[in-house]
Amino acid sequence: MDQDRRLVGREATLAAARVALDEVLGGAGQLLLVSGEPGIGKSALLGEVVRTAAAQGARVLRGTCWEAAVAPPYWPWTQVLRSVDRSTVQLGEAARLIERSAPDGPSAALPFEMFDAVARVLAELAAHSPVAVVLDDLQWADEASVRLLSFLRTQLAADRVLLLGAFRDTESGAELRRLTETAQLLQLGGLTADDVAALMRRTGGPHAPLERAEEIRSRCGGNPFFVREVCRLGVADGWDATAAGRIPDGVLGVLRRRLGRLSAPCAAMLTAAAVAGRVVEPEVLGRALPTGDAAGTAALIDEAVAARVLAPDGARTSFVHDLYRETLLADCPSARLAELHAAVGAALRDVTPPDALTGDRLSRLAAHFVAAGPPAAAEAVRFSVLAARDATSRLGHEDACRHYELALGVIDAVAPPAGSAQRTALLVELGAAQARAGSADAARTAYDEAVRLGRAGGEWEAVARAAIGRYGLGSRDPVEYATVISVLEEADKALAASGTADVALRCSLLATLARARRHADPRRVDPEAVEAAEQAVALATGDPRSRAESLLALHDVLWVPGRASERLPVLDEMLAAAVAADDPELVAVAHQLTATALIETGDPAGRLALERYVHLAAGLGHARGRWGALSRRATLAELAGRVEEATDLAGAALELGSVIGEPDAPGCFATLRSSLMAIGGPELTLDLGGLDENDQLWPVFPLIRALAPAFRGRYEEAAERLGDFAVQDVLQKYDLELVAVAATVFAAVGSDAQRTWTYERLVPVAGLHVVVGGCAAYYGPVDHLLGELAAALGRRDEAVAHLTAAARQCDRLGVAAWSRRSLDALARMGAGPDEPVVERDGGTWRLAFRGRVEHLPDAKGLRDLAVLLGSPGRDVHVLTLLGRDVPPTGSDPVLDDRAMARYRHRLGELDGDIDEAVEFQDLHRAERLQAERDALLAELAAATGLGGRPRRLGDETERARKTVGARIRDALRRVDAVHPELAEHLRATVGVGTVCRYTPQPVPTRE
Repeated sequence: MDQDRRLVGREATLAAARVALDEVLGGAGQLLLVSGEPGIGKSALLGEVVRTAAAQGARVLRGTCWEAAVAPPYWPWTQVLRSVDRSTVQLGEAARLIERSAPDGPSAALPFEMFDAVARVLAELAAHSPVAVVLDDLQWADEASVRLLSFLRTQLAADRVLLLGAFRDTESGAELRRLTETAQLLQLGGLTADDVAALMRRTGGPHAPLERAEEIRSRCGGNPFFVREVCRLGVADGWDATAAGRIPDGVLGVLRRRLGRLSAPCAAMLTAAAVAGRVVEPEVLGRALPTGDAAGTAALIDEAVAARVLAPDGARTSFVHDLYRETLLADCPSARLAELHAAVGAALRDVTPPDALTGDRLSRLAAHFVAAGPPAAAEAVRFSVLAARDATSRLGHEDACRHYELALGVIDAVAPPAGSAQRTALLVELGAAQARAGSADAARTAYDEAVRLGRAGGEWEAVARAAIGRYGLGSRDPVEYATVISVLEEADKALAASGTADVALRCSLLATLARARRHADPRRVDPEAVEAAEQAVALATGDPRSRAESLLALHDVLWVPGRASERLPVLDEMLAAAVAADDPELVAVAHQLTATALIETGDPAGRLALERYVHLAAGLGHARGRWGALSRRATLAELAGRVEEATDLAGAALELGSVIGEPDAPGCFATLRSSLMAIGGPELTLDLGGLDENDQLWPVFPLIRALAPAFRGRYEEAAERLGDFAVQDVLQKYDLELVAVAATVFAAVGSDAQRTWTYERLVPVAGLHVVVGGCAAYYGPVDHLLGELAAALGRRDEAVAHLTAAARQCDRLGVAAWSRRSLDALARMGAGPDEPVVERDGGTWRLAFRGRVEHLPDAKGLRDLAVLLGSPGRDVHVLTLLGRDVPPTGSDPVLDDRAMARYRHRLGELDGDIDEAVEFQDLHRAERLQAERDALLAELAAATGLGGRPRRLGDETERARKTVGARIRDALRRVDAVHPELAEHLRATVGVGTVCRYTPQPVPTRE
């Protein structure tokens, strides 16, 4: 190693860094952070570690953070990916997401998908050779970039990737501080006197006064950069006493001394360059300086490079250290500084092509014109708003909020109230950005201020937009709905009177008014709400987005139990309009509500619609979308009977919802966890201490508190909690949640009057399923609740009929855990469905007959029995049971030409479907499709002989008969071991031969 490049006083720190590097080379990914004050040697230490890594074959990827005011989201990672050798690895999704070449394309993806894409790129690189990712000046990184670094630390723990970062510990944000609490952190302090002496000898030459090392260490705080600068100044001044006296307590004096040696034009150029940023842009400086030209600017840059104030940085030139910029800016009078910001902003604007006005360029332009003060106010607002909208398109919602706030600050500083109309409009945009960022309280404040200003200025369109935005924040408080309804009605009246209102806005206002009225009192269908929704639909002709929004409102006002069949056509129209409008949020909502209606009717397509909603909501790119996807993934797990997974997902959704201020988060968590108890989920203890009698649910709290002990069989406790609860207090909302809770509690500990009242409320909707809200939770079939109530009332025949129907309804919907619940209730009554059941239940087979339920491992004969039981009274050829086509005659080929062609055509379809499932990460669907493809290939192989010639049936049918017969006999022996009564029934009713048949027979009535 070159003697001049060796670090002084960092031996122990380097040793620790090399240990981390050795672990990476051994296959264990590491995150190593270096912190300290400016000039302390962080970058030098990173450089030393990187040189060592590169010497051992590591690939080095670099990223440098810019100040938050000018850098777009994920800027350091953009640089990292740009430095990847694309001949080694395909960037694919990572390039599309991080580089964000199409703001309306991949940038709409979830941050998690972006994080995972970057992790996969680095892991693929590490498979070829070790990788060192170097991120400097992390104190300026946006929080999303720090979160990505934290994600990679965990995701790449088993890959040969060294993540290196440096930051100023006095300037780090909250996200970075959290990361340092668990990361390997090397904190650099000042050098010792001996180290300073060694550095003085290297920098100051043989005549350096080493006896003054302690003095210099004390004055410079041991900062290596300061020490070197002082030594260079000492060499220039001959190390005389005067030079020693000019050593400053801080860095400003040193840097001012260095800068004072430059020519006045060079110093002026450097001040303009400091205003422009860390990297020198000659074209911008040439336009910003009053007498600037290309040749003159180049000469001044050369002078600064010779003075080591600037230094080449690859193809660019930049300041040697940011402290030079800080010194130049500190010494520039504020008036001159504002003029330079205006000049640099104008120059940067003029040299930027229109198609390049994006990302960091917009942020820089906004920052310059804001700093330029009142003379540049118009441009400051213009570029701040453009930067905010650009940040929104890139998922940088926090950045968008900051830019809107800067624009509002400029407006406030110039000529209020002349700018009040513009201010009101920007407050609405700020509220929307804050809502997307998950800051519901801040968004509500912005919307309220917009309403106040809009009323005062007669800006009713802005008032309407603010009220619509506030409604979108959601609430469980009736007072909140009343407030929003009042503002919406006021705005609607004013807009209708003006006759000039935008039709799309009027439709949105009416639709929001209808939905707000419906949710304000969910116990009834408000005729005024219906009228507003229908009026919105009628107005929305020709505007697909307005039509979709209006149809959503119409759906909501029609939403009452038992009317799913009426809602589905409305939702079909809404989905078509949302697709035509290319509105991903409305498309997602249409799928969510379609899933709700379909599951309510027991249609298994509802689960697929809910899966689609989860995928779409996750891709919306904002916090509420992520919460919606997470909470409904919990519902999907509940439907599938995966209790532990549903419990974990519900907790994660509550945590996210609490962070972003989602008002529905506590309710969704509570209803999901409450309903999970029905299929063995953990008991939910509700903390109602923060609620009072003004809460809408206050009257039903005794019922809610009695639910857990009722599920768990602690009937005395449930009865005590229920007390003298009156059935009139059961809120009958747009869904059946509270009636379902009442049915469960009353069946366990209620009076006959309470049971009868609830039974009568549920009978009109028998045959449906209880779905809470927009698939927030599932409580099972209505018939199961009716069965439990009938049993508690002593009406055994009705109970058996309801519970048998419930089990069948669950089987149709594909919710096995809930089917078992009804069958178990039948078994406890000594009853059961008359028909035998042999069906898949996860990885086993469920055998049910006459109230007894057993399970067996998979066996081919059980599959045969399931097919036969599914086709009672029908002949099933043995070749069909083996999955083969049956030709017309026994001498025909096993597969004729048409069948062979169909098989091959289906194989082609399966290949495409498998690729699509893998692309959408739908692994369960991919596995099912792959299994079908493997089966088809096996059949093709079985149907051809040597040389691919068709095989003929001949003895094939006889061999099939023997095979199937053996399989069924083996299955019956297995059934007999666990469920003799079912085995006896099947032996008497299943005939085996060339064709097989299940012939049901009357089952004797049990005494």
